[in-house]
This record gives sequence, C-alpha cells and structure tokens, in this order.
Amino acid sequence: MSGETILIVDDEPAFARVAGAFLTREGYHVVTAKDAASAREVFAQARPDLVLLDLVMPPERTPEAGLSLLPEFSSAVTVVLTAHSEHELALRAVSLGAWDFLAKPVEPELLRFCVERALAKAALEREIARLRAEKAGAYDGLIGNGPAMAHVKDMIRRIGPAELPVMILGPTGSGKELVAHALHRASARRGPFVSIHCGAIPAELIESELFGHLKGAFTGAHADRPGLVATARGGTLFLDEIGETPLPCQVKLLRFLQEGTYTPVGGREARRADVRIVSATHRDLEAMIASGAFREDLYYRLRGVVIRTPALDERREDLGFLAAHFLAQAAKKRKLRFSQEALAWLVAQSWPGNVRELKATIECAAALADPQSSTISAEDLTFARGGGVLPTSDVVAETLPEAQEKLERRMIGAALAATEHNHSAAARRLGVSRVGLLKMMARLGLR
Repeated sequence: MSGETILIVDDEPAFARVAGAFLTREGYHVVTAKDAASAREVFAQARPDLVLLDLVMPPERTPEAGLSLLPEFSSAVTVVLTAHSEHELALRAVSLGAWDFLAKPVEPELLRFCVERALAKAALEREIARLRAEKAGAYDGLIGNGPAMAHVKDMIRRIGPAELPVMILGPTGSGKELVAHALHRASARRGPFVSIHCGAIPAELIESELFGHLKGAFTGAHADRPGLVATARGGTLFLDEIGETPLPCQVKLLRFLQEGTYTPVGGREARRADVRIVSATHRDLEAMIASGAFREDLYYRLRGVVIRTPALDERREDLGFLAAHFLAQAAKKRKLRFSQEALAWLVAQSWPGNVRELKATIECAAALADPQSSTISAEDLTFARGGGVLPTSDVVAETLPEAQEKLERRMIGAALAATEHNHSAAARRLGVSRVGLLKMMARLGLR
C-alpha cells in the first residue's frame, strides 16, 4: 500500500466513483471534489500528492475555472482530464503547470501508468530538492553536532519536505530565523523565502503589508502593490516574533490561515494563497493566551509542528565550533586564532544573548585585535564584550603614547563593528568628523 493521497476534481459522479474505487484498490487514499470551490477546500485539508483535474467544471462549464486552479495546486503533481477534441486546451494546461493530460474516457491501465509515473516524478523531485539543499548547505549557520543541534537538524530533515506549518520557539539570539531558512531550503518549494517581523509594522499597516493594496485604496496608494503573501507565492512566509502581533492583526491573520485566501486592501475578489507558514517567537504564547494577549485559535492554526532552538548554555559542546566559525568570518583574509586562555574564557562565560551575542563579541574582538598579532586574547574578548579598560598590569608596562594608541585602536574598532563599518556612523559615535576618523585610521594602520 503506497498511501499517497490523490484528489479527483470532476463533476461527473460516475467517473469520480469508478476512478476513485480503482485507485483505492491500487492502495491510494482518494478524496474527491465536484467544482473549483470544493476543490480548493479539499486541497487545503488533504494536501494531496496528485490531482486529477477536469478542466470543464460548473457552474460556468468553461475551462477557465479548471485552469485557474493550476497555480494554486503547484505543491502537487497535476494531471488534467480533457475530451479527445480538446488537445489545444490540454497543451495550454501543461504550459500553466500541469504535468500531463489524459483524454476521457480513460482506460484503467493507462490511468494506473500515468498515476505511477506522476507520483514517481514527485518523489524524485523531493529527493532532488533534499540533495540540493544538503549540497547548498541547508544547515548553513546551524553550526554544531551536539545532541541539541542534532535533534534540530533531524527535525528539519523530516519536516522540511512537508507542507505543515511550523512554529519555532526559543530564546532571543538562538537562531530561529536560521532554522526557518533551513526548513525552506529543505522543502520542495521553488518560491522565495519572505520574512516579516510582526512587531515592527504598525497595526494599521500590517494588512496592506501582508495582502497588498489596489490603486486608490487609500490616500497615497498611487498604484497596485502586491503584499508579502503574493511575493512569497510558491515559497515560505516567515512570521518572525509572532507573539508581538497586535490583537486586531491576529484576527485578520487567523482568517487568512483558516480560509487560505486573502483580499488586497481596496479589492473585492479573494485570491488564493500558495505559501507555507513558518512562525517564530521567544515569548511564552500559552501564558499570553491565558492573559488574553494572544488568540488561542490562532495559536493552534500556527503550531502544526514545534521546533525548539536551544539556548547556547544548553549546547556548550558546540561553543568552540561556533567561535572558530565566527572568527573565520570576521577575520576574512587575516589569519587569526584564539589563544588557549581566550578559548577558556569563552567556555567559562554565560551567554544570555545566545549565539547572536557570541558572534557580536567575536566580531568586535577581531576588529579590535592588534594588527601585529595573529592571536585573539582573553583581554581582547573581555574588552569587546564591554569589560572596560585594560588591566593595571598592562597599563604600567606601557608608555602613555602606547596605551593611548591601543585605546584609540580599540575604540575605533568597536565603533566600526557596532556600525557595520559605516564610517559616518562610527565617527558620530566617537564624536569626531568623518575626515578626522579616516585620518586616525590611516595613522593607526587600520583599514
């Protein structure tokens, strides 16, 4: 028994009954629909692997209704059913995304052969997507092979190809967005990965951001503008920090998730969405539900499968690998390494900001490091993390100009690291002009 799900969309009860019984005996799970509206509903619920789609359906009895479903069913393999005289229509359907077509009446053996080939193609595409994801680095950024990260990677491998919604829970800075990206790369979806920070958009604008708007919908709407749902078509929509979503926006988001359709602001016709929803938060949503700050029905719509990203203190066995990776990224062409004392310092620290804090500390230390040295010291790391001034023993061993030069180099490096090497912004932080900063950098030998 193969167990794949097949959706038959046909308004002829006899064909749906006979074909359904035949495919059921072949070991498939069969669901049926008789028109476009019911097909959308059944497709959203059953998530079939294969669709047998009759293009001419009620109430209009024109092929446009069937053709309009093809983009919406892109996550499944679709075989269209046509009459013998509709060869041009079948070719048009193939150009819109159908994999193959069958002319009615369909011989049982031909139906079996076509279904087997179509499902084999789908399985092959999933495997190719998995291998490509591995080759391209589906786990890029998810550094570490300890038990906690091994579990996260196993969840991504198993859940990635599925169409289930995923909720990623974990503390701030633990890599939730990296997990979302990895899920997208491990899926068979060819569309883009689109992210939205749910707490960064005002409540009155979130509907337009998500669903888009039409020209003239409101003051300033000078042209049609697609929303993020349309931009992510065929891909993944990542709802970052979903716990920050205002309650009025939660209602609109719930309706979209329940119906699988959306209407642009100023529009009247609903449009079908084709996105996979991945959400993430560091908040305790169950506590928010109890306090009335988050809708329980929305929570259960979003939480298809839960992946928990561990805090850095829960995966200390990976800290050395992470530190080496971030140093290699930060140093670029310069060959830097940690001293033994620096490694011991890293392991001994608590990291409440998790991987994000570790990365920022190492980037700052690499920028502050003595250009004449190839080693990152524990002192470099302490200062980069905000540990203050140099130890007294170092100060008394230096002349005042040497200490002043070292302090200038560290402060300039810290300002550049904090502003992502934006000279103007770094100069403002230091209280000097941009030209003055560049002269100081040239004098100190800083690039």
